[in-house]
Amino acid sequence: MKILTVLIVILVSSFGRNEDYRVVDSIRRAEMADCFTSGDRQGFLKACDRLIDYQKEFGNEKYLFDAYATKFDRQMIWGLYADALATLEEMSSLAHARQSEIGEAITEFCFGHFYLDTRQPQEAEVHHGKAFRELQRLGEDGRALRSGFNLQAIQMNLGQPQQGLAINDSTDVLLRRMEGQYGRISVVNRFKQARYRMRLLTMMDSLDAADALKDTLFHYSELLNDPVQKELVWSAMAELEQKRGHPAAAYAWLDSLITRYENAGNMLKTAQYRLSLAEFQAQNGDDAAALDSYRRYAVERDSAQIQESAEQLNVLTKRYELKELQLENKISRQRLASATVLIVLLCALIVLVFYYAWSLRRKNRVLYESAMEALRQEDEVEHARDKVPVERRTPEESLYDGLVALMHKDELFRNPELGRDDLAAQMGTNRTFLSQAIKQESGQTVSEFINHFRFRYTAMLLSDRPELGITEIGEMAGFASRSTMHRQFSAHFGMSPSDYRRAAQNRA
Repeated sequence: MKILTVLIVILVSSFGRNEDYRVVDSIRRAEMADCFTSGDRQGFLKACDRLIDYQKEFGNEKYLFDAYATKFDRQMIWGLYADALATLEEMSSLAHARQSEIGEAITEFCFGHFYLDTRQPQEAEVHHGKAFRELQRLGEDGRALRSGFNLQAIQMNLGQPQQGLAINDSTDVLLRRMEGQYGRISVVNRFKQARYRMRLLTMMDSLDAADALKDTLFHYSELLNDPVQKELVWSAMAELEQKRGHPAAAYAWLDSLITRYENAGNMLKTAQYRLSLAEFQAQNGDDAAALDSYRRYAVERDSAQIQESAEQLNVLTKRYELKELQLENKISRQRLASATVLIVLLCALIVLVFYYAWSLRRKNRVLYESAMEALRQEDEVEHARDKVPVERRTPEESLYDGLVALMHKDELFRNPELGRDDLAAQMGTNRTFLSQAIKQESGQTVSEFINHFRFRYTAMLLSDRPELGITEIGEMAGFASRSTMHRQFSAHFGMSPSDYRRAAQNRA
């Protein structure tokens, strides 16, 4: 009996230490979330440093370098490139000093993103290549798959489709292994895998092989039932048919897209695909048809500009209020001297578990209600903004309203590669004026503006689409990876995607 008692004391004490770690870790993350929602950037970065210091002492290597990655991601989003590079160098030195394989792999992954964002594909290729290999070896398959997809995009950018195709073969093996572990097909990743492969094969002029992927691509597109993904498929089919020397088929795909957006009243998209049609016709020597398409494009583009300046939308800048996480009652670590003390300690343990679960549910319920209230207030702002006459708006206000309308209508944020240049091209303006308009009207950078739409879309799917997995939702919303989505969503809402979904279900 005495030996059994000692063993139970050791186990309970160990559980107590784990609970201490979870409490402090949760408080550190709540501090970060509070600073983020209040717009205190310096406070957020200092809170990150406190979490990093705590993980260095008590956490494992993966959690430590995940905390570093969170700090790095935010510095990149805020345009603090020099600080982000300094964070990467610190990560690299620490990983080397600790001989941490997972730390080195996560650092390589972050370096890859740094060079991608700063338009240095050759450097990005080196680091994502290392990350792709090492993350697979260490069992970090989700992050490895994202590196693999990035590598394929890089190879296309560098005009090296053969190397990209070899990586596509590797991501296919990795994806099959992941699906075997989870026991289900990842439709989003399967669609992405097929789409990259078709584009690579088309670049290599392996047109029969690219053509053979059509059924697969259409199959996953239908499963997703996503208009944005269907648009990508139709556009890819037009390019393939054009390269195969089937102009009539290429024109038909583009005509379908033009008709679709004409019927939807989206003149910007109509003009975009009208221009593609004109360019195809010019390449094929259909000069008369190309001239007519160019003329219609000019008219549609003018209509799009008018439409953009007239559309109204609300300013989505409401911030969510968080309450500090309060967790109390540590498990006593005193040695038990008798069976009576053992029973008391076990009862205290049970009470603590129930209290912790109750406290966590209560915190998540408060956070969820705060988020719902913020969304309601955003709707009120939208209604008020609709009443402002167009002629009373500044050029910045008109551009911003048109951009918000476009983001809502076409869900551009669902493209993980969407950036400032893409938005400027869509709006027919320069990127400097675009950034100024967004900053003036919302107080956000371009990256923060895009991510705000991703957060709102993710929250909607978590509440309304229980059949979708969290990883699939993150990818549908345009996040680069599950880990990125989890970190950024948790920082924005103060709760994980899983907790947000449970709070929504409990409220229903």
